[in-house]
Amino acid sequence: MSNLFKSKKQNLKDLEFYGHIDAAINLIKKWKAKSPNNKEIDLMSDSLVGIFFWANNMEQEVRVHDEIVSQYREDRNKARLELQELKEKYEHLKNYEL
Repeated sequence: MSNLFKSKKQNLKDLEFYGHIDAAINLIKKWKAKSPNNKEIDLMSDSLVGIFFWANNMEQEVRVHDEIVSQYREDRNKARLELQELKEKYEHLKNYEL
């Protein structure tokens, strides 16, 4: 349930981020159309693209991290279950020896 909530929460944050990026890009396009040779607008555009790619990369790294942690937890839980089953079999066999 918490992963589902986290996902919904993250989706809302992502939508907000993309909305802000979209607004900024549209403003820069408008300014660029009015002043095509303005170096500051070019710098702003390049900076915004860099910020977008950085944020996108961070999102991807978080997803990969979460997948890795999830897989480790699944593996750990399987190992714990197998250990419990082996303990139960051992106790069962130990009772037969007595």
